[in-house]
Amino acid sequence: THLLGVTCFGVVYGLVRTALILVVMGMAFHLDLSHADFGSAAVIMAVATLPIIGLGIFTSMLPLLSPEKGDQMSVAVQGLLLLVSGVYYELTVLPGALQVLGRASPLTYTLQAIRRSLLEHASVSDLLPTIGLLVVMGAVLIGTGFRAFAWAERRAKRLGLLKRNG
Repeated sequence: THLLGVTCFGVVYGLVRTALILVVMGMAFHLDLSHADFGSAAVIMAVATLPIIGLGIFTSMLPLLSPEKGDQMSVAVQGLLLLVSGVYYELTVLPGALQVLGRASPLTYTLQAIRRSLLEHASVSDLLPTIGLLVVMGAVLIGTGFRAFAWAERRAKRLGLLKRNG
C-alpha cells in the first residue's frame, strides 16, 4: 500500500509539474499551441510509459551489480539517454555511435511524437506507427528487464552483495 501511494504521488506530482511548466513556458516564450493536439500528446505519454518502465527496470539493477557505484551509474545512464534522445541536440548532429544509441532509445520516438502532436497537430492516427513502435519497445524492454533484474538479483545474493549495511 505504501509503495502504491508513493508511486501514485510521483505520477500525480510529475503531471502537475509538467502542466505548470508548460503553462509558465507558454506564457514566458509566447508559445503558439493553438495547433496542438493535446489528446494525441496524452496518448503518446501514456504509451511511452511502457518502454520507460522497461528502462527503469534495467536501471534499477545497476545497484545490484555494483552496490558502491550503482546509483552513480543510474545517473550516467540518465544523462546518456538525454544526450542521445534529442533533448539537447538533434540526432543528426551527434557522432555515428551516439546516433545508433539514439535510434534505439524509446525517448527519441517519444520526443518526436510529442513535438509533432503539439507543434504540427498530428493526430493519434498520424502517430500510429510511433505508438506501435513504443508498444513493441515497451514489451521487449519490460520482458528482458525482468529477466535481467532476476539474473542480477541472483548474482547479488550469490556474491553476498545484498547483506551490506549503510
